[in-house]
Amino acid sequence: MNCRICQEESENYRGGKLPDDLRIQVERHLKECPECADIYKMDSIADSIINKEKELVPSTDLTDRIMDKIENADYYDNRFSLPFRRALRPALLITSMAAAIFVGVLIGNIYKPAATSFSRPLELSLMDDAAIESIDILSNE
Repeated sequence: MNCRICQEESENYRGGKLPDDLRIQVERHLKECPECADIYKMDSIADSIINKEKELVPSTDLTDRIMDKIENADYYDNRFSLPFRRALRPALLITSMAAAIFVGVLIGNIYKPAATSFSRPLELSLMDDAAIESIDILSNE
């Protein structure tokens, strides 16, 4: 038997699901191959840890305490904060909108055009340059 087949069948071997002839071959290979024996030991340890974890049952006291805290949190949350939420939600909305408008106005007033900026005379902007230059001059014919 080679290592690959032994490692594939090791889970069935641990569970006792192998036929007798294959079980004997796996046992013989585990005695001869230290690598497969180490893998088998590690898998067995992992299985035992998992089985112990499955057996753990949480105490009922812990469940009762957690459920009590959840019920009390819902009661106090709904009893005291509901009127405040109804009153504060519109107030916060209006305040945030006013603050956004105020900041927008401030940012809009920051920019001021420079007093010495160059402006083009009206005559130059109304001039038609197309009539001045001839295409024949530009084509060099």
